[in-house]
Amino acid sequence: MSLMNGRVRERPRGAPVQRAAPRFPGSFTLIELLVVVGIISLLISILTPSLSRARQQAKSTVCLARLSEFMKGLVSYASDAQFQLPPMSYPMSDDEDAKLHGWAEVLYTYLYQDRDYAWDQDYPVQRNHKGRYELWVCKEAVPMADSSGHYRVYELSWSKGSLDKIKYRLPLITDANPEVTDPNDLKLSAIPREHIAGLEGEAYIDERHYGGANYAFNDGHAERSTSLKEQLADDWDLDPNTPNE
Repeated sequence: MSLMNGRVRERPRGAPVQRAAPRFPGSFTLIELLVVVGIISLLISILTPSLSRARQQAKSTVCLARLSEFMKGLVSYASDAQFQLPPMSYPMSDDEDAKLHGWAEVLYTYLYQDRDYAWDQDYPVQRNHKGRYELWVCKEAVPMADSSGHYRVYELSWSKGSLDKIKYRLPLITDANPEVTDPNDLKLSAIPREHIAGLEGEAYIDERHYGGANYAFNDGHAERSTSLKEQLADDWDLDPNTPNE
């Protein structure tokens, strides 16, 4: 029954009783839930680029640290070898089709006092043969085993033969394209000057660190640059008085 104009009105027999839906403390309506979901989605869309950038910076920092470690080992090697650099490449035998090893294998042997790498493979350490040499793999690039090598030396600098003959502005070791497929480039442990920007062949510097590449220099430090690749492509020795020929 109900009150209407001060009079009692009886509910018709059999009529359903209408009651307000109960609302428990702390519960959400559908609209409130959708608002919360929308706010969370907005925050994720704002934060995702920042988190991605932070991950890229972390990988670049790891890469720089590895290049610095290479240079420390290289400086130590050169000190024991009258400042001479390891050979860029050398055949494992006198056979015409002999496998090639190079600076990475020499440096690995010097640092670890071991030759536990495959002698029947071209550049097994540099190319991370069977995934055993992770130090030679950049975290930002796809970690591929038996690639062309994620790090290569700059041929123009390394060809000087001695650490103290290299200009301080020229890199010794740099990020390299790990996905080389050209058989001729796969036989190289360095980046030739003509290949520095991919002008000829595939063995070029890889700008994988958000628009830049990491480089190691003869004073032992490593740094990221977004412009050095183009500068080297225009002027291989960074000397305006000796233009590229």
